[in-house]
Amino acid sequence: MPGGPTYPITERCVYLNTGWSGPNSAAVIAAMHARAEREGYDGPAAPDVRHEKALLVRGVRASFARLIGAGEDEVALTYTTTEGVNTALFGLGLQPGDEVVTCNLEHNAVMVPAYEARRRLGIELRIVRLPSRDETAATIADAFEQAMSPRTRLVVISHVSWNRGTRLPIAAICERAHARGALVCVDAAQSAGHLPVDVRALGCDILAMPGHKWLLGPDGAAMLYVRRDLIERLRPLAVVHGASRQYDYEGHFEPADDTIHKFELTTHSGVVLAGLQQALDEALARDRDAVERHCLALATRAIEGLQRIGGVRITTPLHESVRSGIVTFEVDGTNPHEACAALWGLDRIVTRVVNDKRLRACFAAFNGERDVDRLLAAVGQIATRGLPAGTPAAGEWKAYLADAED
Repeated sequence: MPGGPTYPITERCVYLNTGWSGPNSAAVIAAMHARAEREGYDGPAAPDVRHEKALLVRGVRASFARLIGAGEDEVALTYTTTEGVNTALFGLGLQPGDEVVTCNLEHNAVMVPAYEARRRLGIELRIVRLPSRDETAATIADAFEQAMSPRTRLVVISHVSWNRGTRLPIAAICERAHARGALVCVDAAQSAGHLPVDVRALGCDILAMPGHKWLLGPDGAAMLYVRRDLIERLRPLAVVHGASRQYDYEGHFEPADDTIHKFELTTHSGVVLAGLQQALDEALARDRDAVERHCLALATRAIEGLQRIGGVRITTPLHESVRSGIVTFEVDGTNPHEACAALWGLDRIVTRVVNDKRLRACFAAFNGERDVDRLLAAVGQIATRGLPAGTPAAGEWKAYLADAED
């Protein structure tokens, strides 16, 4: 978006993979560099340096809370979104026969923990199956309602699906889940930073999100929101001193069950925190409605352009009620991994393959129309002329990226 921070990545490639990990602004990079120098030269635990880090922890926590409309006493600093999802699944005391509802659009960070909860806890797992591209907010909400029963205890879903870009109607799903006495945990990894996220408006009970995707911060930090009246009930996966109100070495221990800090482990990176604080400052300074309009406009430009290219099939839902800044598509007769490699080889366009079958392009605040047009030109070349000579084979490209390692 014009007039905002500068992103060095835009001078080197067409970066359309923010849904995996977003690039940093020049100011974020500078903040991390300055913090690394400060800790490296003056000592990370020297009194004044340690004090600065404590202020960073408080500042990042407060900024996350402000970003999502939560109280600071409802937000914990974590390391990954997956940590928060696991906390919801394993910390609520679910019993054999209790039902958890999710859907077929979920990332492995939801599906694998959900299957593991079924294996360990004996819960029933209901997976709502949504169509490939014809869904609307109303049909999705209805599908979730039909999947719920009196035994449903938890719904675990993404705000925006990673593999199709579908924006789920969280507020409507929460309303229907609450009517049945169920709680809702939201994975906001693909929404926070390009769509407004307000936990009060959504009505969710638990929400987890990272700082490194659409918020454009560094890898390695995330947050967990827990509705205030639910904190005491929800158990952390692992505990350190934040889970204790008082203890001694004679056997006395008083737990701090009612504090959000029981979900926080220790030793966050000062460098990561410094970069994340700058990224959050930048996110809070943006008009979030304007960012949403910008991302949706770029996605629309991409969809309309791809629809004019023969042999390309859009797999992103087209109804405006479920649209986001993510566009997924397939090129007929072309392995998606090889197409992904070809886009990089043709014009240094960074995309990714999702579900091993479709290409995904993410349009974020720093992207512009020229990025869309370069994508369209390269896809058009692949669709009409085939893969360029020297394009790596699918297996070679997958091995090069080593997706499973990150």
